[in-house]
Amino acid sequence: MKSNIQRIARELFEHNIIRGRGLLASAIIKEQLRSPYYTPVYAALVSIINTKLPLIGQLICKRVISLWRESYTSNDEKKCFATIIFLAHLINQNLVCISLIYKTILQLFSNFFLFR
Repeated sequence: MKSNIQRIARELFEHNIIRGRGLLASAIIKEQLRSPYYTPVYAALVSIINTKLPLIGQLICKRVISLWRESYTSNDEKKCFATIIFLAHLINQNLVCISLIYKTILQLFSNFFLFR
C-alpha cells in the first residue's frame, strides 16, 4: 500500500472528488479506523489531497476531531486511540496545528483530576 500511494492519488484526482468530498472523507476515516497500522499512509494521502484541494483536507481534519470527541465522550477506547494516532500523523504532515494536541491533553487531564 505504501508503494502505490502516488498511483492512488493520481486516480483520485481523475475523479470529481470535490463533489464527493464527504464520501471521500468518510471512506478515508473509516478505513483508517479499520486498519490503524496504515495510518501513516492515510495521513500522507490526506496531505497529498490537501496540497491540491485544502477544503477536503480541512473537512477530513474536522471530522477526525469530531470523531475523537464522540469516542471520548462515549468511552470507546479503541476508536479514541485510533483517532488520536490519526491526529498525531496529521500533525506530522502539518495539516493540524500542534496546539490541538495540547488542548486534547489538557481536556484529558482536567477530566481525570475532576472525577478523581
